[in-house]
Amino acid sequence: MSRVAFRVAAQAAALALRVTAVAAAGAFIAGCSVHTTDASATHPARAGAPSEATGVAPRPQAAQPADLAATRVDPRRVPVPGPDSPSRGPANAPVTIQVFSDFECPFCAAAAPVLHELEAEFGGSVRIVFRNLPLPMHPHAALAAVTGLEVYAERGGAAFWRFHDAAFAAQRRGLDEKVLEGLARDAGVDPQRYRDAVASHVREASINADIAAADAAGINGTPAFFVNSWFTIGVLPYPDMRAIVLQALKESGH
Repeated sequence: MSRVAFRVAAQAAALALRVTAVAAAGAFIAGCSVHTTDASATHPARAGAPSEATGVAPRPQAAQPADLAATRVDPRRVPVPGPDSPSRGPANAPVTIQVFSDFECPFCAAAAPVLHELEAEFGGSVRIVFRNLPLPMHPHAALAAVTGLEVYAERGGAAFWRFHDAAFAAQRRGLDEKVLEGLARDAGVDPQRYRDAVASHVREASINADIAAADAAGINGTPAFFVNSWFTIGVLPYPDMRAIVLQALKESGH
């Protein structure tokens, strides 16, 4: 077992005991949690629908602008992206969306197009930051996280985001070591350098840092989002995510 795989398993026990940053009562939003079984993780529920497979964040019901599907977080509890976190959009964008994601989570795949829609509408007002949170029920999620960071380190941000989309698309036929190495090769990574990086665990410190940040924030499922200091988790319909971004923009003075 690699160090990332061991850390994922160890963090799962801690994450399962934590209360998520969204604490209000309400209907669960579709997503993968540390409690999700392999069988229940294979078919994403309709966005926003209650599901036994979610186990994550409830919708807030009180003190939220226009019934915003998010909860405000103390800015001191908002994770700070590290230099190894892939991102796109201006570094000084008024709204930063951090997404804690798992390449083998079907709900993360379902949420990815919503981020593309937000970027298409809001352009340079939004920055997307990818954070790795491979969950223990997904056997190849840790290796997928390593692969993504190796692509980013070797080929840069544009190649990473191509890998990001390709990895989610590959869920349909299944992610495994061969598929992931092929995706890395397609992104322009030298195969031997890729194998050396996997064997040396060189990217695992960055993944462990993301896992620790998720743990500190009380996140126990994917996809999870910080939109500036607003937190939400699970697959939200585009209008709900748009409303959160608009609120964050308003608060930033834009």
